[in-house]
Amino acid sequence: MKKQKIILDVDPGVDDSIAMIYGFLCDELDIKLVSVVGGNVDANQCTLNALFITQTFERYQIPVVKGSVKPLKKRMVHDLNVHGKKGLGNLIEVTDTQKKTINRRGYGVCEAMRDTILENKNQITIVCLGPSTNLAKTLEKYPNVKNYIKKVVLMGGSLDGTGSITKYAGFNVYSDPDACDMIVKSGLKIIFSPKELGLNTFITQPILEKWSALNFTGDMVKKLYTGYHDLLLPTDKFATHDLCALMSLVRPQYYTSKQVDVSVNTDIGRKRGQTLFNENPSSNITLLCSVDRKKVLREFERKLKNAK
Repeated sequence: MKKQKIILDVDPGVDDSIAMIYGFLCDELDIKLVSVVGGNVDANQCTLNALFITQTFERYQIPVVKGSVKPLKKRMVHDLNVHGKKGLGNLIEVTDTQKKTINRRGYGVCEAMRDTILENKNQITIVCLGPSTNLAKTLEKYPNVKNYIKKVVLMGGSLDGTGSITKYAGFNVYSDPDACDMIVKSGLKIIFSPKELGLNTFITQPILEKWSALNFTGDMVKKLYTGYHDLLLPTDKFATHDLCALMSLVRPQYYTSKQVDVSVNTDIGRKRGQTLFNENPSSNITLLCSVDRKKVLREFERKLKNAK
């Protein structure tokens, strides 16, 4: 089986961490780099959280690089009401890790992304599960790498143009609409996974209790979700936004999709960050429209059962 090579670009975040765990358990994926962007919490804490998840699941060979601390143009916003004070719910707070980033003077996220792409030409899929600032900055600084990216997965946007952090925008795009707009206009092959997929593929407390009894990994999933609250769901249901985005690479048969053109509102105003999709069969951009909830949760449970 040929593994799909990916860069996992994250802002952990509970659902980012769940997606990371799934990615680590996937024989179908070869994670070449974990890049971190400020988002759900500040970049320093997001980086600690990413290191913690990577270290906890003994993926020491996967490099982690700290990336952008703020958006291309606007001020930073965080999602503390959703993910807990430190980003990993209410039971886990990371203050230090043995595993460290690969950052050094003159070598940051843009260089790490560039090198990973050029070392694996036309093979890397970049999965952006947070604000897409890191990829936008890399394309801006090293425009030639665009020619060697296989495709991009973006978790963001909505099917109906409504939002979560505002009436019109979801968190990821609202946090850096200019970065998202740059990527949309890049001509790259893109897959959009909108908020509806993660909301509809919710996890319940009984499911978490079942998973917790399986093993250490299942119990970690339950702990991460303790204190996580997507404001668009009741408190007894837990969204799987980033898991749905990543799983679309591994189990595309679970999803329906269509080709679309995308417009991203970058204006300073109430609709900033809104994404609108218009069907265009010849577009390079794919919009995931629905996903089979039972199959997603069954797939994730299978991976958990095979974990430690």
